Amino acid sequence: MHYALFALYIVTGLLALEGVSALLRGRRDPARVRKRLHAIAQRVAQLEAKEKDESILRRGTSLRVSGLAGLERLLYRAGGPMSAKRFVTLSAALAVAGFLVAFALTHHVARSVPALLPGLLPWLAVRRTAAARTREFEGQLPEGLELMTRCLRTGHALGAAFQMVGDEFPDPIGTEFGLVAEEIRLGLGIREALDNLTGRVENPDLPYFSTAVLIQRQTGGNLAELLDKLGTLLRERIQFHGRVRALTAQGRMAAIFLALWLPFIVGLTWVVSPEYLQPLIETDWGNGVLAGAFGVDVLAYYISLRISDVQA
Repeated sequence: MHYALFALYIVTGLLALEGVSALLRGRRDPARVRKRLHAIAQRVAQLEAKEKDESILRRGTSLRVSGLAGLERLLYRAGGPMSAKRFVTLSAALAVAGFLVAFALTHHVARSVPALLPGLLPWLAVRRTAAARTREFEGQLPEGLELMTRCLRTGHALGAAFQMVGDEFPDPIGTEFGLVAEEIRLGLGIREALDNLTGRVENPDLPYFSTAVLIQRQTGGNLAELLDKLGTLLRERIQFHGRVRALTAQGRMAAIFLALWLPFIVGLTWVVSPEYLQPLIETDWGNGVLAGAFGVDVLAYYISLRISDVQA
């Protein structure tokens, strides 16, 4: 029974992870992706505007809208794989399915609680995809600024420079700068369009870019030269960050090794001498010890990654 339970846990987790990963990394038509992201961006803007209009007497509703807007923003940063309602439904379905299967095999509520963990897989997959898309945007930003510099030096307007980046570059910077160009073309101010860009993309370099453009619009000056210097600075910063990550790679690998050591030892012991671990699996105090051990293992892994994560 225990062998079947553990095998079912592994198969369920692998299938759920593969399904979510395939859904998130699916290759689609770039035009369709941009249309989908544009619709999500408008939805996020509407929710944020509604949140600002809420009075203090309706704070409960405002908090609900804020949470939905935050989830929509996270899904947008991941590339818009699905709607917020569908995402929540998928997470809840995985959690409930895992719990019901575990309860049907064990007939024990406490032992079935860990089977709720598959419900976290969509959240982890979306956060990982959003982080990867943000890093890709960060890598594309210097080249995008370089193209904008060339467009401005040839006499094009700022909106046309944004549109040129949107047409020539792939997602994500092509999508984001294309949205900025479309907002400017539809009558939105430069400040509002850049604020929307900064809100959509979680990148620490965008506020500098936005500030440089706004200052130039107010005081005048050579925007092309300013963007050229900013692009060079960002490119050097990315190179320095790459060197830092190379120097801290050993620490990250040590964290991964230590985190995988406990599951490896438990699995090896279960294969070699399963009766040795039966008290930990068949008793309540043993389940508590296992849960505490794995919890401490995850916490130590997180702390190790934070120590080795040097902000460049």
